[in-house]
Amino acid sequence: MRTVEVTDEIQAYLDRLVPKRDPVLARMEEEAAREGIPIVETHEGAFLSLLVRIAGAKRILELGTATGYSGIWLLRGTDGGLLTSFEVDGKRAARARANFAEAGFGKQAIVLEQDAVQGLEKLDGRFDACFIDLLTSFPSEDVTRRVLELCIEHLDGGALLMADNALRQGEVVKPKTQQARNVAFYNKQVAEHPRLESVVVPIRDGLSVARVRD
Repeated sequence: MRTVEVTDEIQAYLDRLVPKRDPVLARMEEEAAREGIPIVETHEGAFLSLLVRIAGAKRILELGTATGYSGIWLLRGTDGGLLTSFEVDGKRAARARANFAEAGFGKQAIVLEQDAVQGLEKLDGRFDACFIDLLTSFPSEDVTRRVLELCIEHLDGGALLMADNALRQGEVVKPKTQQARNVAFYNKQVAEHPRLESVVVPIRDGLSVARVRD
């Protein structure tokens, strides 16, 4: 079967199928575009929300809050669930808290201002889903491996493990930068992990989706 190239025309068609965003998400999208803030694409946000809802997840762990855009999508899939998110940038963490509050999730989102790796090592809690949005930020493959294992340790059987930028703009095929090597390494580790069943979905820059075996 021939793969369909996502042309501008097809992208516009897809955009028309995504439910209209409320004022909070629309504003955050405009701010991200204007200020160069890394957020997930709209279709990916809707997909994350749908995955969480299908899984029946209530307790969500997120690595990399930014200003809270993906966190809002994740929370909207939980029907009253809770989000614990790590963000090392204090200014972004403050903006995220304000955005969560404006979106009606002020009491459901906990933004921890600390390094995600160090935070994971001290974190006490169990989760139904985890979203990693820091694959390209880790300094090495060893840290990437440590994060993967720590995330799995905090997930119950049947939980979701998701990671953004799983294709690294195609660089994973022949990784030359440390960021690309981290992503390729993560993908390989997830694919071969005995506790995970997984697939990489070529949406936006690639979304790794895995389920923890019961």
